[in-house]
Amino acid sequence: MTATDRPIPVLGLTGGIGSGKSTALAYLHELGAACISSDDIVHELYSSAAVIDRIRDHFGDVVVDGAGGISRPALAGIVFSDEAELRWLEDLLHPFVRDAVAEWVETQRNATPRPALIAVEVPLLFETGFEQWFDFIMLITAPDDVRRKRLTAKLTDSEFRRRRSQQMPEAEKIARSDFVFENTGTRKALREFVGQTVASILAGESPAAEEGAGESVQ
Repeated sequence: MTATDRPIPVLGLTGGIGSGKSTALAYLHELGAACISSDDIVHELYSSAAVIDRIRDHFGDVVVDGAGGISRPALAGIVFSDEAELRWLEDLLHPFVRDAVAEWVETQRNATPRPALIAVEVPLLFETGFEQWFDFIMLITAPDDVRRKRLTAKLTDSEFRRRRSQQMPEAEKIARSDFVFENTGTRKALREFVGQTVASILAGESPAAEEGAGESVQ
């Protein structure tokens, strides 16, 4: 089998809010992986006429901004305080996100030159049943108090607790991941872990959970 015939590994990257997963994605990009974030896909969907119409019909004009797109702060204010509304929104968006990711991954597989690794950041990877799409899963985790400290300027305590309660327990995510990093110290440690993970995947080695330290924030 030649290098061009060899399947490109697809890595799913996940982690709770404030864990540092977006920094890990940046390091994967630096190391040559083709990278995309599902959050960026969702952001684009909020400018899609089909999605805007569905959201407007359900929530009303209160979630539409002055330019006719979706106001993410207004929408977040509703769905993060009402679990049923959050489920409705996720059920609407996730099929669009999966289709967009599948199309993007296929594009990367046919790119010239071909990337050695494809990485997709999905914050709710396990919660949405997305894990079966990936060859490997990397989890960036950190204790709640560490993540809360990183998000002081972005979220109130109650907002953090509410969003945290809507995610799968960290212990369960750890058990279901191939590569795990406890991100509680320096950015250098996180970058080294990402580099070791990439090297391990490309070498065909068996996954092994890791613990370390990092200051990276989401």
